[in-house]
Amino acid sequence: MREDFEQYAGEVQRGLTEDDLAELTKLGVPLADIREYMRDGKTVKEILAMARELQARGLPIKDPEPGEQRTAPKGRTAKPASAFGEDNTKFLWHPYLPIGDYSVMMADGGTGKTILCCGIAAAVSTGTPLPGETLQGEGERVLIISAEDSGEILRKRLARSGADLDRVMILDCSDSLGMSFSDAYDEFEATIKAYSPALVIVDPWHAFLGAGVDINRVNALRPVFQKLSHLAKKCQCAMILVSHVNKRAQGDNANNAATGSSDFINASRSAFRVIFDDGDEDCRVMVHTKTNYAAYGKSIRYRIDDGGVVWDGFSEITKQTLETAARRRSTPWEIIQGDKEHNAVNNALIEALEDSANQFVATRYSYEEFKGIHGDLIFGGSQPKRALDAVKARLADDGYFLKVCAVKKNGKTANGFMVQRVDTAEPEQLEV
Repeated sequence: MREDFEQYAGEVQRGLTEDDLAELTKLGVPLADIREYMRDGKTVKEILAMARELQARGLPIKDPEPGEQRTAPKGRTAKPASAFGEDNTKFLWHPYLPIGDYSVMMADGGTGKTILCCGIAAAVSTGTPLPGETLQGEGERVLIISAEDSGEILRKRLARSGADLDRVMILDCSDSLGMSFSDAYDEFEATIKAYSPALVIVDPWHAFLGAGVDINRVNALRPVFQKLSHLAKKCQCAMILVSHVNKRAQGDNANNAATGSSDFINASRSAFRVIFDDGDEDCRVMVHTKTNYAAYGKSIRYRIDDGGVVWDGFSEITKQTLETAARRRSTPWEIIQGDKEHNAVNNALIEALEDSANQFVATRYSYEEFKGIHGDLIFGGSQPKRALDAVKARLADDGYFLKVCAVKKNGKTANGFMVQRVDTAEPEQLEV
């Protein structure tokens, strides 16, 4: 290939790279044709697009021999919007596990993601309500496809979470060997259909991707996930794809933590991240980080007790908490504690301002005068203007008018503010 590439010095100057040449050759474009296309003025991008489209349509890429004719592709038939019914998405566990699509579970190693899966499977198998639900249902079948755990380990975890062991089917690390939803999709589909499960758990998903698919390429992964989504819809089941966490900081998007291309998460309709509870080594938190069919669910606490799951209420942590913590290189609990302290400071300032206000005339204070009355920390250690701006909307909701302005005290002008109660005053009465 290197020798072929070196023959194209002129084409290299026009944008042909060794990777381009390798892909075009793999797509079946003859080497001589590449040069001919470029001489005719086609760009490398145009040649690649043409070759990919012909391959996708199943048409020959090589120029036809004399006398041969290409069959024109038949276009697909679109339907009017009126031909489609209403969206009737249902959930196995609202809003975390939609039926007819896959959801992503992201977790660091050692977090206990498999135990969580077993806890969810146990509830589904017995019809026990999951957190946020109230109604007892009928037990349904679950299929676990695992590349990492033995059947004996999974049985123990399921039993300790209270599962109906006859309703949970297992393909463990031995029986699942060689399974793939890309290279052997027909077998994968037949396996799912054979057990008619309400829930399928694939742990971890990338172990069944297939050797020929690049986990980091969007155009390679998207067709695979479309197949999985269609399979879940066809079988009317929910599907959990378990993902290890990418160690790169997720920054502005908590879903970037999932291993592989971002398209893995983009194509999903629900995702959640499992993290340790800093305050309790036996407790974990499941944070809902993506939802397309419903509002975000509450973050769920669960405890690992003797290898099983015990549900332990809800947590204040949200997707936004995770993202803020990542940006500040902090922990979610430090962010929550900081927010609580910040809110406490704001509440104290609001109370002081409202107590100082008069309904009939504006009350004016310099910053130093207000500190003298309420203490040096009344503004929370922030600049007074910034602290006042932060509570202005809350004051307005309570019926108070606040304005930062210069004030005169003892013949001197100083930085300060005015505040007035306005919930019963007419706008023209306001002293501004």
